Amino acid sequence: MLEIKKDLNVTDDQLNELEMHSVINILTVINSQLYLIQFETDHPDLTSPLIDQTLDLADAARKKDQSVFNGKKIKAFQEEIIEMLGNLNDLQPLLNDGSSVSEFHSIFQEIFKVFDDRLEEIFHRWNHPNRWESFLIHDLKKEFQKFFYTLEKNSRGRYRIIYNIAQQEEKDYLVQFEVNSDNNDTIYLPLLLKDVIRDLVANARKYTLPGGNIEIGITQNDGVFKFVVQDSGFGIPEEEISKIIEFGYRASNTKDKVRTMGGGFGLTKAYHITQKFGGRFWIDSKLDEGTKITIEIPVPKEILENKTDD
Repeated sequence: MLEIKKDLNVTDDQLNELEMHSVINILTVINSQLYLIQFETDHPDLTSPLIDQTLDLADAARKKDQSVFNGKKIKAFQEEIIEMLGNLNDLQPLLNDGSSVSEFHSIFQEIFKVFDDRLEEIFHRWNHPNRWESFLIHDLKKEFQKFFYTLEKNSRGRYRIIYNIAQQEEKDYLVQFEVNSDNNDTIYLPLLLKDVIRDLVANARKYTLPGGNIEIGITQNDGVFKFVVQDSGFGIPEEEISKIIEFGYRASNTKDKVRTMGGGFGLTKAYHITQKFGGRFWIDSKLDEGTKITIEIPVPKEILENKTDD
């Protein structure tokens, strides 16, 4: 296992991109779904304005421009997509590839649920940057199960995510997800760190073939928050492990194997946030066997004092 200790050479614009990564990713997913519809419909003009709006929102997110990237305008954007789907359903309910408009309507509804959750976190972070928040373990696990469900839904049947090995079939990911705390049913973490956990779990899924295993563990004990995610995926070439956190870097063994719409900075963000909160970061990886990421971050003294008072 290699502990990563290096300075990140990232610009201010790149740091903004890292911190807004979660919502930019969702806008990228929305954009890809709109392009799929546009490619398979006889009425591509219906989606063109929405694709442009998606790009404008992503640009505003990167700049943290609240005159454009705000709840009111995003809600109107979502409503326009639903209206477009209704109009398209009237004109061409079955697209040229055999998929139905109603199927896309269901997909967008699930995406918007996740988007709304991320927006709530983003706007909260803007008002309370770096604040540690308390979460009931039961609620946190439930939230991540919703996240897994959305990943599965967006695959459009390419794979399932299941939690019981007795149910696992050839194209199923088997996920193990455990959370423990020495504060009984409560755990504390900054929203930025929760964002990182989602990113790294999504990466584990992305770089593991269907039928593989993903193990996720979170603990908070003795004043240390610890997160571990381990997959049975492609792994990272040994000589590239220390480079993989660099902005935009992708392991050479996955470039031709994985189709991705991301910017290649999920691990950059994870390492940056870990450093930001005074933590430590390890990568253990073997080619064709998988990768294990470990993060440890000290819990702030005031959080520990509050726990004692409780």
